[in-house]
Amino acid sequence: MTKEQVQTMAFEIVMEAGDALNCFYSAVTSYKKSRLQEATEQLNAGKQHLIKTHQIQTDLIQAEANNEDIPYSLIMVHAQDHLSTAMNWERMAQLLIVDLNEELD
Repeated sequence: MTKEQVQTMAFEIVMEAGDALNCFYSAVTSYKKSRLQEATEQLNAGKQHLIKTHQIQTDLIQAEANNEDIPYSLIMVHAQDHLSTAMNWERMAQLLIVDLNEELD
């Protein structure tokens, strides 16, 4: 795998993780406005973006497990940071919108 391929994959992660984060933020905002259905839809949309990022990660991990050389890229480090942030927002939104809401029912 070339460095350019790794960087392209990193940009895809940044894009999808950013879209996921936006969905999760919107979900929390909708929940605060008592729009539960809209919040749930945005939460689910964010999860779909994370599925795409995890597939890219899986491809990279499989390539490395198959002894393919994966060049270091600071852009990939940045992408992983974006993904971690989005995953934390997912957990927060899930807790607020689904878990706490089920406890109230």
